[in-house]
Amino acid sequence: MRNLLHKLGRKKRWNFQKGDLAEYTEELKNPARGWYRIYTFLAEEHPDFDSVVWGENTEETLALIIINIGAYRDRESGIDSAALDNIRSILSFFAQKQYDIVLRITYDHEGKALEREPFFFTKVQEHLRQIAPVIREFSDSIFVFQGMLVGNWGEMHTSRFLDGAKLKELWSILKEEAGEDLFYAVRKPSQWRILHPDNCGKKQQTYDKMGLFDDAIFGSESHLGTFGTTARDNSGWESLWARTDELQFEDELCKHVPNGGEAVCGDYYAGGEDVASTVAVLRKMHITYLNRYYDERILNVWKNWKWQETGAWQGRSLYEYIGKHLGYRFWVKDVNLNLTSRRDRMFQVAITIENTGFANLYEEAELYLEWGYGNGERYLKKLDYDMRDIGGGEAQTVSFKIPASDCELYLFARRKKDSRKLYFANKSVRGSKVFLGNITDVHLT
Repeated sequence: MRNLLHKLGRKKRWNFQKGDLAEYTEELKNPARGWYRIYTFLAEEHPDFDSVVWGENTEETLALIIINIGAYRDRESGIDSAALDNIRSILSFFAQKQYDIVLRITYDHEGKALEREPFFFTKVQEHLRQIAPVIREFSDSIFVFQGMLVGNWGEMHTSRFLDGAKLKELWSILKEEAGEDLFYAVRKPSQWRILHPDNCGKKQQTYDKMGLFDDAIFGSESHLGTFGTTARDNSGWESLWARTDELQFEDELCKHVPNGGEAVCGDYYAGGEDVASTVAVLRKMHITYLNRYYDERILNVWKNWKWQETGAWQGRSLYEYIGKHLGYRFWVKDVNLNLTSRRDRMFQVAITIENTGFANLYEEAELYLEWGYGNGERYLKKLDYDMRDIGGGEAQTVSFKIPASDCELYLFARRKKDSRKLYFANKSVRGSKVFLGNITDVHLT
């Protein structure tokens, strides 16, 4: 009897019919990436959300919120409880709308920081300590906290409080009192290096939650002072480096922490960049988020330029290509299945996932395989795999075993902290699940 069953078993052949894994070119409404718009508030005023330009059907998953605390620059008691409650109301409103928040708190939003910042640095420290608990309170909703209160528009330039010692004091307050459950960002790579002196000269760099933001991308060769002109080999660790060296630095740093900002049009861009070089820079910087409304001059150029390379994106505007590749964009490129052994009756499944976006996923996610049988039974397998490891423009293969049986296979992912769905760029997506294919057995006669 045993021999008979063995012979019957040898006459069964498994057939795997892949799903349509073609690349999907539509917008994926994934969290913590993409275009954003700016919403500006005054801390001393109770927020009037009806006056905010608002659209319930907006495509954006990000909101850059600027809160001006300039009214408290000279107040002896600092920021009062009413203002802190206003800040809480603002953050709560956007959190309830399921926006990932890029937050910037500043004394100035008109380019007049030298007039509107406190006279004494101790007052800036006091304000940051008062705000820090609110930042910690909303750390699940704040994706990035930009800047350290100072500079024109809060952009960490044109201020008396930007020397290395003061930056380190402010960074210390943020780490200790706001926590490191969210990301932070400084305006220049040189400022990041000032805050990380221990990385100087090390081949193996260490990273924390500090990233970058650049509100002058393409504004000039130096990104309007973000970079310098002297080669790294001829500069100190805390100096501004030439553009090529700074972009190489960002290429490594921003595999671990996000980078975003605004693109600016100028004579430099018009005379020196094209479709390929624009994408190359954004990919080198690992840009995760950009302002949808500024600078209209460069955005209009992108809308008129066309993507020339062959493939799914051919003929699409550069603006569309850039928008849909901000941050991460996962695509299931291939699936392979093999029977490991007839005795084990297990399938080895290998799934190749490509991140076609400019940047990594920076927040922890959970990846699941789902398989279902004809009788309605469904099973889930959480895969031991960190999607944050797939860099922009890279592909990796994840392998695992499942019981051999007739079934349909699906793959899906979700952000760990709130179970938000992560959508894949596959035509075979059903809801948020990628249909990988059907497994059937064929009995040979």
